[in-house]
Amino acid sequence: MGYVRLKPNLNLVIADKFGGAATRPHALKVEAKAKALADAKAKHSSVAGDIDISMHAHGTHTAVVMSVTGRDGRQIASHLEFGYYNRWLERKYGEHSPLARMPGLHIMSEARYG
Repeated sequence: MGYVRLKPNLNLVIADKFGGAATRPHALKVEAKAKALADAKAKHSSVAGDIDISMHAHGTHTAVVMSVTGRDGRQIASHLEFGYYNRWLERKYGEHSPLARMPGLHIMSEARYG
């Protein structure tokens, strides 16, 4: 019986050789899944129309980026993805109360793995 041992950095070697073209097909699938999830999960959110999902080639890989602009013009993509404490509800229920916690939608995480 014989064993085949692959280099631990084989993915990096392939990406260096073929560049962003090798990762682009998977990035297109992730982008499509993320757009569908954002439409479904943020349907009733006040920022539903402000979610922008785009794809950028960066040398050896292709990045899929979610950008969300809040009502005050700030980027709030991380709040939408991972959750946050609502300031108005914190004033009502107390600082860091579980009742003031808004859960994250995990759009990009589910698009990447789902």
